[in-house]
Amino acid sequence: MNSIAKKLSLTLLSLFIIIGFILAFITRYATVQYNHEITQRLNGSIAMYVAEAEPLIQNGQHNEAAIKRLAERAMVINPTVEVYLLDNQGTILSHNLPSGTPYQQQVPLQQIQTFITDDTQRPLLSLDPRSPKTPKTFSAAKITHQGQDEGYVYVVLGGQTYEALAQDISKNWVLKVALSSIIAVLLLAFLISALMVNQLTQPLIALTRKVHRFQQQMTGEKVERLKKGDEITVLNTAFIQMQDKIEQQVKQIQAADQNRRDLITNVSHDLRTPLAAIQGYLDTLWIKKDQLNETEVIDYLTTASKHCIRLNQLVNDLFELSKLDSLAIKPKLELFSLSELMQDVSMEFKLMAQERQVNFKVDLPDGHTVVQADIGLMQRVFENLIGNAIKHTPENGQVLLKLHQVKNQYIVIISDTGRGIKEQELPFIFDRLYQAENSAQDSPSSSGLGLAIVKKIMDIHQTKIKVMSQINKGTQFSFQLPVVAT
Repeated sequence: MNSIAKKLSLTLLSLFIIIGFILAFITRYATVQYNHEITQRLNGSIAMYVAEAEPLIQNGQHNEAAIKRLAERAMVINPTVEVYLLDNQGTILSHNLPSGTPYQQQVPLQQIQTFITDDTQRPLLSLDPRSPKTPKTFSAAKITHQGQDEGYVYVVLGGQTYEALAQDISKNWVLKVALSSIIAVLLLAFLISALMVNQLTQPLIALTRKVHRFQQQMTGEKVERLKKGDEITVLNTAFIQMQDKIEQQVKQIQAADQNRRDLITNVSHDLRTPLAAIQGYLDTLWIKKDQLNETEVIDYLTTASKHCIRLNQLVNDLFELSKLDSLAIKPKLELFSLSELMQDVSMEFKLMAQERQVNFKVDLPDGHTVVQADIGLMQRVFENLIGNAIKHTPENGQVLLKLHQVKNQYIVIISDTGRGIKEQELPFIFDRLYQAENSAQDSPSSSGLGLAIVKKIMDIHQTKIKVMSQINKGTQFSFQLPVVAT
């Protein structure tokens, strides 16, 4: 049985036990009252019989012998009765009790008078002189002589004999039957409640399992089930975890949406510039085709071509960045030599460095430098960083591509001796279309997306790229890749 079913079953069992005790109390109370009323109505005329049989009190004097004799006759009718002779104040004048029996001398008259005057109010209980703390059913009748009230006959219908018999019967039969019945009813109630609860909680258990599976699918991780707690606790925990995950995803979507809006705004501006330049030069060539010499035509076409190249570069970078943002590009992890990749990429920029009169140095270690990464994406990282370093380094400057190992990590460094980046600009250089103040004039063909692409590729490989820069001294980019044992 599941935990929530156990809790509900125990709760119902406790409820049934409480209800059982309440019903037992009500039943006992009703049974006692029923027995009192039956006893009082069946034996209500005993006192009247005693009072009318013989004169019991005359002129304030009571007949002791008569009361004894009549009490014995009454006990023949009902052996459990106790007969008392009372005066007008309720004081006991005589009785049929054994000699030396202790009893209370005064009996209150209120219930006695109600019994005599109103036969609809039954059962009525009043004082038992022998047991003052336990009210008993009674019979009562008024004694008159020559029209004067002389006293009362007061008959206790459930005397000491009755109590002894009742207690003996309760111990030997009633109690056993009652206890057996209560136990049987409770067991039956528990079994029924357990079956009902188990049936009622089956949909909840099924829902809990579905939520658990959905939680695993949504988070993409194996979610440990709670060792303690019922299904409602498990559901509550799962909903809280999924709520946090959804809120996080909503924030990411909102941030991505804002980035797209900013990107569209910036791209619109950047696309408009080369397109306007291309259109302007082509329109000039068309309008002044008969007025321009060959050198001017070549200059116009060359300038238009450069803007086409920039436009093409911008579109390509935007396309690649959009794929990285949408996770359309999945890294194809494979083992390869990092130093060999860096050597191959550096060869592509030797000529570019020579043309710009930049000293391009490569410092790579000997031996195997095996890493596990996407070789195509890592090549793009090196191309962007090395290309930027050369473009931003003046003549006779230096660009360094270095690889060294620190413990179980390979450290990649690309540094230059360019004019550097202002400290306040460093936090923003990886943003889309952001260009430092000194970048526009040095590399007008730059799309402004290269470092954003590098940052995305590093994120995909779960590593961080760091940057340090000083004005007029240069800039250094670095990142780490874990060593793979061979």
